Amino acid sequence: MRKKATRVALLSAGLLLSTTSLAAMSPITECNDCSSQAAQETAKAQQSDSVYVVDFVNRTAQKFVTDDKGTTLLAKLSVGELNHLNQEFNHRKVYLRAVTP
Repeated sequence: MRKKATRVALLSAGLLLSTTSLAAMSPITECNDCSSQAAQETAKAQQSDSVYVVDFVNRTAQKFVTDDKGTTLLAKLSVGELNHLNQEFNHRKVYLRAVTP
């Protein structure tokens, strides 16, 4: 009985932490079948320091970061960030891949 209670507590804590980290992610926007320039413009329109742009047609995900001067650049997407994006859009049955800068 005690083992079962411990497992339930650990599982609950894991689910709570995973949903908290998803909620803390930067804004995510869609730009389906668009060029790299269009994806960058879409990221600029979000007016955030960091924006994820997903393309379900080409199955890609990109991360754009805006520096202090207002320049929006393509940044490297970490494995953890890519996993979070794929989990968030799991209902689409599409596995996104990262675009390298």
